[in-house]
Amino acid sequence: MEYRLKINEETLPVEVENDEEEKFTAVIGKNAFDVSYTTVNDHCIHLSVNGQGVNVYVSDQGDGKIIAIKGKSYFVQDADLLEQNKTRKKGPGSDLTEVTPPMPAVVIAVAVGEGDVVEKGQAVVIVSAMKMETTLVAPFNGTVQKVNVAEGDKVMPGDILVDIEKNEPEEEILS
Repeated sequence: MEYRLKINEETLPVEVENDEEEKFTAVIGKNAFDVSYTTVNDHCIHLSVNGQGVNVYVSDQGDGKIIAIKGKSYFVQDADLLEQNKTRKKGPGSDLTEVTPPMPAVVIAVAVGEGDVVEKGQAVVIVSAMKMETTLVAPFNGTVQKVNVAEGDKVMPGDILVDIEKNEPEEEILS
């Protein structure tokens, strides 16, 4: 899976290949990194990169994350998602929002299909990461426009699992 990450002000292409749960290979430029990880808590991940261990601290910051490694902080964003958000047309009823996983995971179940009407908080996809299941839910009332995954698929943060178009207020009242 290819990504473009904006780190501080520099955009880098990153290719990620899932080797197995909690392990992946990342290629940045011509350099390959074998990575395994363990979640320590909600804001700390222990990484082993090419055999070298390091704790990484993560916090949400607007449309990105602040990553602290060895006392140095980086503001990391998904460059493709930023670009998509800038170019996406906004108008009544065109609020299309994607459901994405919070971390590398495996899809356990898909609870919706294209054309399904969903309510805010309704389960749409269940993923498993680090032996924990996470239920991804609809962020608002809407209609499923596209389901991009199937049971057993390996997914990464930023992968669009389900596209949901927000219902207009009149549609919500009538449903």
